[in-house]
Amino acid sequence: MLSFSWLSRDGHVLFVTNSITSFANSYVSVFFAIFLTSLDLPLWQVGLVLTGGLLISTLMNVVTGFFADKIGRRKMLVFYTCLTILSGVVFAVIRYVPLLVVTAIATMLGSKRVMGPVDMLERVILAQSCSDEHRTQMYAIRNMLSSLLGASGFLFSGFPILLQNLIHMDQMASFRIMFVIYGMLAFVVLLLYSRLSSNVEISTSLRENASEPLSLGTKSIVIKLSLLFSMDSFGGGLLTSTLVSYWFFQRFGLSVDIIGTIFFIASLLAAVSFLLATRIAAKIGLIKTMVYSHLPSNIMTIFIPYLPTAATSTIIYTSRSLLSQMDRPTRQSYTMAVVKPEERTRVGGLINLPRSLTQAISPTISSILMQFVGLSLPFLIAGVIKSIYDIALYWTFKDIRPPEEKNEDHKRANSGY
Repeated sequence: MLSFSWLSRDGHVLFVTNSITSFANSYVSVFFAIFLTSLDLPLWQVGLVLTGGLLISTLMNVVTGFFADKIGRRKMLVFYTCLTILSGVVFAVIRYVPLLVVTAIATMLGSKRVMGPVDMLERVILAQSCSDEHRTQMYAIRNMLSSLLGASGFLFSGFPILLQNLIHMDQMASFRIMFVIYGMLAFVVLLLYSRLSSNVEISTSLRENASEPLSLGTKSIVIKLSLLFSMDSFGGGLLTSTLVSYWFFQRFGLSVDIIGTIFFIASLLAAVSFLLATRIAAKIGLIKTMVYSHLPSNIMTIFIPYLPTAATSTIIYTSRSLLSQMDRPTRQSYTMAVVKPEERTRVGGLINLPRSLTQAISPTISSILMQFVGLSLPFLIAGVIKSIYDIALYWTFKDIRPPEEKNEDHKRANSGY
């Protein structure tokens, strides 16, 4: 495992589990829509499957946010991982399409590259695994590792093509092999979760406070962040990797392995951006880092589908990854920083609620637009909505600063600067 002296042993374990799940979820997202449409499921129904999975994810976020500290965070992580194993087994051996659809929705398969209860729980646990001064760095490193392994997953999505060419395996059989591997990786994650210590749970001194109503200050922050993040999530949901993969497939006739390579490059560039985000945030603050990087990338999104060739669209799509993901570790760090430690699990669930709801309906809307209105229209809508979010976020939270930024201001004031 990677070793960081400022991070707890449980933090190291969660770095590894997140990396493994990022790898698995990334490669599944590339061919998931293609797999289902190959079973004669119309694209708009694939969108409904993704929406259904996101709605289940929304429900699980709320349940997890309010009950994880009572039931146990580790138990909840184990439960969700068992669902993942189940989805891999079913998709590997079952051919009955209605059962596959139900399984995909119930286990959130195909929707896990976006926020979910497992990711939320891991972020809450990690927030107490290091000091405030290292929190943004910790989230940046986690996201960097996730992006690198996700990039490897995108590259691995070309493995079915390799199987088809080398041993003449048919397409559907090669996809089912990928689901077998998906289930096996989930089992490895399950074993790692079993190694987590009792320190991942909320401390005894804070357990009673965790059941009390949220403070007025926290409620105000939660409402504002929820509304803004839901706007961003709606825009992002219009362009999930599953639908973008389908867009490249239809727009330019690219094969799964080529699409996987595009996502691989984008993820590598995103990994670089996570490290840059930490350094930039230390100089200009979390909110400015989020907005100054995110807004230009959203403007680039608007122009991607209107470029004439696959090469030019790919260049812009991958280039924006240097900017589009800087807000992820900074947003995660900011959310955990501006609320009380005993409120973090509930806040994580509550903030994810409207985000999940708006993102849940996005794939259906996007797939309908792509099929019946215009294949590229979601890019335009997503870019505009997310740009408006960036501007609103800055003006709403530019004066609400996390503890480490306040401490830095205090040090500078005492030193005479």
